[in-house]
Amino acid sequence: MMNKSKKDILERIKNTYCKLKASCIQGVGVFAVRDIPENINPFFGIPDQKWLRFSMDELGEIDKNIMEMIDDFFVIEKNNTINIPEYGLNGMDMSFFVNHSDSPNLVTREGRYFFTARKIKKGEELTVGYDAYDHKYKQ
Repeated sequence: MMNKSKKDILERIKNTYCKLKASCIQGVGVFAVRDIPENINPFFGIPDQKWLRFSMDELGEIDKNIMEMIDDFFVIEKNNTINIPEYGLNGMDMSFFVNHSDSPNLVTREGRYFFTARKIKKGEELTVGYDAYDHKYKQ
């Protein structure tokens, strides 16, 4: 008989939809390894992390190369604060590599969960409109 942990892992494996690879949009992107139905969370099984709010002043001593990564992967709010997950840059999962598109195939819910806006075909890059949650991208 299979234990609960093994069953959980098998369920996550069955719900694997994506892989990382080079993107024509920017650097690395997330691509469908099989067709993904509409209204599916393609990142099923990624654990929620606790996020903490920092003022940019609190990050003043951080190396400039690391600050560039923080700016690339997290949203610096208009009030000059930023939410960072508890494991920082080392805790980034595949969803952090979703690139921007003006015609996205993903939507966000609660500003942090992704769901497919339509069926996504195998080999297609998953994209989101960054303007849905980052003021720097609003027109």
